[in-house]
Amino acid sequence: MDYKYIEQLIDRYFDGETSIEEEQILRKFFAQEELPEHLLKWKPLFLAEHRLAEAHLDASFDNRILALTGEQHVQARRITMSMRMRPLFKAAAFIAFAIVIGTAVEHAAGTAKSYADETAIVEQDELNADETTPIDIKSAEAVESMTDTVLNIPALKPIAQ
Repeated sequence: MDYKYIEQLIDRYFDGETSIEEEQILRKFFAQEELPEHLLKWKPLFLAEHRLAEAHLDASFDNRILALTGEQHVQARRITMSMRMRPLFKAAAFIAFAIVIGTAVEHAAGTAKSYADETAIVEQDELNADETTPIDIKSAEAVESMTDTVLNIPALKPIAQ
């Protein structure tokens, strides 16, 4: 029998140029009972690879290893884009809330200020109206009331002599 093809596959295997199908051909070939003398030296290598290729760990392997080490199996959580953006949404909502409250307070303060301004204008008009009333300057009481009105200070009591 001609084993040139197998020898070429072995050479290509050690050069790292074989495909998966060609490696399976080599494993099946070396799994035979009767092999030529010059290829027997490679039999343990390909039989070991054949056993390793067939060996698979069952699903409970990880659980058994984790039980031996005392660690618990932790499954990773999947984080979506909305979960990543949630802190930004909260910050944006807080900023919008602060702007609305600030605007409401500013509007309320502006309304109170304009009310105070209107009251001051009305009082100023009343003062202006009082200033235009004729006052008898000759009497001391008239001078005192005019001084109090203009300077807006309480009247001083005369010192008793």
